[in-house]
Amino acid sequence: MKIVMLLVFAALAGSLQAQQITVTGKVLSGKDQTPLPGVSIQASASRGTVSLNDGSFALSAAVGATLHLSMEGFLPREVKVSKANLGIILLDPSQRSLDSVVVVGYGTQKKVNLTGAIATVNMEEKQGQPITNVSNALHGVPGLFVNLSNSQPGVDRSTIRIRGIGTLNNNDPLVLVDGIEYSMDELNPADIASISVLKDASAAIYGSRAANGVILVTTKKGQGAAKVNYSYYYGKQKTTFMPDAIWDPIAYMKLKDQAELNEGKTAVDYSDANITEYQNGMKTDPFTYPANNWFDIALNNGTIQKHDVSVAGSSDKYQYRFSLGYLDRNGVMIGPNNHEKKYSIGLNTSFNVTKRLKVGLNLDGYYRQYTQPFYNSFWQYLTRTLPILTDTLKDGRYGNSWLRTPGRNNWENPRMIAYTGYSKKLVQRFLASTFLDYKLPFDITYHAQFGADKYDGLLDEFTPQVQSFDPKTKVATNWNSPATAPRADETDYNNLAIHFYNTLNWQHTFGGSHHAAVMLGSSYDNFGTSQFMGAMTGYLDATLTALDAGTVRYSTSGNSTADVLESYFGRLNYDYDGRYLLEATFRNDGSSRFAEGHRWGFFPSVSAGWRIDREKFFGQGDLFQLLKLRASIGQLGNQAVPLYSYENAIVLGQNYALGGVLQSGAAATTYSDPNISWETTTSYNVGLDAELLKSLSVTVDAYKKRTTGILRTVNIPSQIGGLGGPQENIGTMDNTGIELSVRYRNHVGEVGYGVFGTLSYNKNKVVDIAGQILYNYNSSISTITKAGYPIDAFYLLHATGIFQSDAEAKGGAYQSAATRAGYLKFEDVNKDGIINGDDRKIIRSSTVIPRYSYGFGLDLDYKGFTLSGVFQGVAGIKVYPTANMAFPFNNGAGATKEWLTDAWTPTNTHARLPIVTESTGNADNFQASDFWLRSGAYLRLKNVQLSYALPKRWLNLAKISRVSIFVNAENWVTFSKYKDFDPESLLNANTLYTYPMLKTISGGVNVNF
Repeated sequence: MKIVMLLVFAALAGSLQAQQITVTGKVLSGKDQTPLPGVSIQASASRGTVSLNDGSFALSAAVGATLHLSMEGFLPREVKVSKANLGIILLDPSQRSLDSVVVVGYGTQKKVNLTGAIATVNMEEKQGQPITNVSNALHGVPGLFVNLSNSQPGVDRSTIRIRGIGTLNNNDPLVLVDGIEYSMDELNPADIASISVLKDASAAIYGSRAANGVILVTTKKGQGAAKVNYSYYYGKQKTTFMPDAIWDPIAYMKLKDQAELNEGKTAVDYSDANITEYQNGMKTDPFTYPANNWFDIALNNGTIQKHDVSVAGSSDKYQYRFSLGYLDRNGVMIGPNNHEKKYSIGLNTSFNVTKRLKVGLNLDGYYRQYTQPFYNSFWQYLTRTLPILTDTLKDGRYGNSWLRTPGRNNWENPRMIAYTGYSKKLVQRFLASTFLDYKLPFDITYHAQFGADKYDGLLDEFTPQVQSFDPKTKVATNWNSPATAPRADETDYNNLAIHFYNTLNWQHTFGGSHHAAVMLGSSYDNFGTSQFMGAMTGYLDATLTALDAGTVRYSTSGNSTADVLESYFGRLNYDYDGRYLLEATFRNDGSSRFAEGHRWGFFPSVSAGWRIDREKFFGQGDLFQLLKLRASIGQLGNQAVPLYSYENAIVLGQNYALGGVLQSGAAATTYSDPNISWETTTSYNVGLDAELLKSLSVTVDAYKKRTTGILRTVNIPSQIGGLGGPQENIGTMDNTGIELSVRYRNHVGEVGYGVFGTLSYNKNKVVDIAGQILYNYNSSISTITKAGYPIDAFYLLHATGIFQSDAEAKGGAYQSAATRAGYLKFEDVNKDGIINGDDRKIIRSSTVIPRYSYGFGLDLDYKGFTLSGVFQGVAGIKVYPTANMAFPFNNGAGATKEWLTDAWTPTNTHARLPIVTESTGNADNFQASDFWLRSGAYLRLKNVQLSYALPKRWLNLAKISRVSIFVNAENWVTFSKYKDFDPESLLNANTLYTYPMLKTISGGVNVNF
């Protein structure tokens, strides 16, 4: 009986254990806490369900059973059934799946099958950031150096260098938008889905224009049910750094006098009587005796706002996306001439006409305008401004100063410059393209695409005649000449580029393991430009500013160009079982930039990959999901020779004396070489891709690029008719480097987190330039380009210290007759007893590109809250600021406060700076020397964003799918040893005369209907 009872009890216990209950829960994205519809939830082989639109699910399962959750693009997850309501379940995005398909030249490939070095940017990660131009969104991409040197509204576009600098000519990468060459900065950033950067031989499919790398931009398309999206942000902007200038007029005048006395002068600019009068006058008359901080006067907080709206959707027959955008910016400069407006339109459509035929139409358009002062040297004038300069008189007229100051014969009043006249640039630019895909027999697909890029621009400028007034005597001074003002200038730009390409694609699988794909194609590109400029004077006043309101023709000019490229290209892909990967490409380009017989160039490449993780010997553990070794080699071209360089151009305005009378004529002024041809870059790359622990991805690349046949102008002896030299293919340059990218994402409970980092190292070296040495090549800085050194390396005297006595100064190598205690001491490199240009040293630091660029960041998300931060920086580069504010008292300019405290004096012999003097009157201290070389390295908090997605239950009644609100801080914190200006603005520049870098605080909303 006991045994029977025990058996019954065991049966009842087993029945209870296997009892089915209804299990509920909600599946959210671990990245941004948004609901995930369509997630597969399996309790057993025969029992399962999928999550609904709000991410919720319900199914029957036994207590203790394991639910298996999976969805494309997300890491799978297992959850133990411990209760009826499982609450929130987070799925983390799969790093491999997020970029599972990558845009490559003339097609797409699965990321796991890539054999080239290709970096991708998902623009969804930039949502809500105050990005005014697309190029500014590429900081931190491995292998890219992105430099924004000018933050002026309307022209704030970054310079991009991919894997260094490979030529003495144009180093800009080729950019294509949906397969058609176009400027990425003429697109609304909100219309872009992704960006692919081809960094190695993978770019060879674009041949003669691929040596500097290729950037492929893909615009957004409609997906799924119809959706309406609206986003908006508003922000305030201000400068990151400005020089710490002396704005106390008494301190300024006394230091200026001391500088002149230190030079040995007996007379100074400001007498004791002047200073006393000024000091007393400041108490009662701020117009005549101002103490003006001109940075406070001339700079305001800027504003930025942006609206974007789009409608998108798709079905099995069609897809569409239509968008409109509006950007409005007021810069930090006072006055009406610092404004930008952009209006954008985007259309992306396709339609399946039949099962075989698909057609589509894309349109991207911008209408934009921006303004700046007619005299566009505002920032040079601002850095020359002094605290003794009167802003305006009591009656509002522009002021100058009653104090006589050398170098200031005509005072540049920044307010007068900011408000005087205008310079307006208006641009209409549209890219329209249409395509068709047709499925032919035998697995062949034909693709054809036609695009037209139309650019219309108008530069409209006007200046009245302007005067400033002495605040004491009220005497007027003409700031601009009555002979040239009032004046109106207009320049019209009319450019059209036509592009057409077509391809045949075939792919097939043999025996289940052999996969092959072939692409053959041809393209035709035609570029035409036209420009006309006219200027008039003879205006009565500034009321009517049109050209025909003037009475005197001031100048006219114009030009036009034509440029054609014809190409044939192809690609072969093969893989065995997804394990052994091979790709080969070729391109044959013919360019009108070269003479007949030299117009065609052939550019091949080959790359291979090995999926080690798919080998049997590797095992099937959970450690690695991907381990791939890659290698590539290929040749790429650069046709960056000026148009018509192979022909002897005839120049008008060359006069001849005929019969004793000067006659106008024409002549060839430059010799040409019809044998010039392509610059060729050979690219080598090895790389490793790894994805492990289902959360960590690592990519490492090592590369070398060698550019040969670099085109540059060669000087010829003046005995040959005084002609300018021709372009020649001479020069070889290397770039070698390493790139590392790491990304990790996981979660702890309901908290998702991710970290990432990138590091790029590039070493540039000039190998050969036919034995020549180039000084200050394309640079206003003291540089040298010589075999064995980086391009544009600094070439400077070496400062060894500061002379502590006159005797020490006289006992050293001769510098100048004025050398004395407190002056800089330089090394006599050649030991000839004289300090001059022969004593300069080469510093192995390029002025144009850093050795290191890097970025890192993190993101956290919890119950609808997301916090993300991105840092970006460079290292291994120097800057050399000179002139106004960088040096003291430069031709009538002021000085920074460090010269009050840190300059050498007989009682401050351990000072950081030499004795204070005028920089324009001192041939010793302010020579080009490494004493003034500054570190250009910086680390910047590029962006930090906090966003919150409103709970779904709040939105259901309003039929709104998603609402998120966010705040951003852009460029808010910068760490740098150089404090006088933003170091990013000074790369390859030697003055502070540029629109300063801006930091932005902004907030906004994103709504999906």
